[in-house]
Amino acid sequence: IPNINVFMIAVKYILILILIISLKNILKKNTLRLAICTMAKDENLYIKEYLEYYSKLGFDHIYIFDDNEKENEKITKILENKFKKFVTIYNYRAIINNQRIAFTLCYEMIKNKYDWIFMNDIDEYLVIINDSLKHYLLQNQFRKCDFIKFHWVLPSDNNLLYYDNRTLFERFKGPYKKESVIKTIVRGNINDIQFGIHTPMISPHNNVSCDNRGNLLTIKDNFAHVISNINIEKAFIIHYKYKSTEEYIKKLKRGYSWENLEFIKRRMKQYFKDNNLTLEKKNYFERELNINLSELNLK
Repeated sequence: IPNINVFMIAVKYILILILIISLKNILKKNTLRLAICTMAKDENLYIKEYLEYYSKLGFDHIYIFDDNEKENEKITKILENKFKKFVTIYNYRAIINNQRIAFTLCYEMIKNKYDWIFMNDIDEYLVIINDSLKHYLLQNQFRKCDFIKFHWVLPSDNNLLYYDNRTLFERFKGPYKKESVIKTIVRGNINDIQFGIHTPMISPHNNVSCDNRGNLLTIKDNFAHVISNINIEKAFIIHYKYKSTEEYIKKLKRGYSWENLEFIKRRMKQYFKDNNLTLEKKNYFERELNINLSELNLK
């Protein structure tokens, strides 16, 4: 009888062990691993807000390529302790045409560790409507998708001339302007893939692109960064393209073409198409960029 008791106890523990292993496999099967690859160019003021947002959204890790000017403060020095296990930072300063290279390199390094990898910028915030990110991506309609493309929406500058330390969501509220430009989240473990800034440029022909509802996109949209059929029903990206006038001018000046007059004219026309034209803004742009906006026939 004692031997039978020992045997029954052993069977009990074996059954418990089998149950635990089964539960772990079930949880593993229904849990996604998500990562972000991003480029940070003089965005130190917004790193904390960006990391807070995406850690709460459901991403497991963020890989940041530090593209700041050499003399500017390193991101590693401003990173809070609570984010140090959540973030990996690479020094990627002064590398020409670096964003495409960085995204491709990042994907190759981590593609076998994550189910989905999102390529974005520090001024882009993915919004999932009435759902959690992981539950959204686990829906059946996305099982066939290798790329999910999310359209931009743009807030205006809210007539703010200068930076202040409120959050982006507080400073630049809707309504948002819908844009045909997209950014892409990519399934892991795809071989022979190269990235552009907005979406893969090269990938195996059998890959499938979907919109934010899981609907298949056409083959011509597979590598397109502009998709004219705009839909933001389930998810979209808030692109804080402008922020304040002061910040947009700084963004123009750090661009490689900012001293090109035609480039500046095109940017100004677009800026005042998306934002109100005020005398204060006009004077600010003319003073900082040495340009006469009256010649551009702005609205």
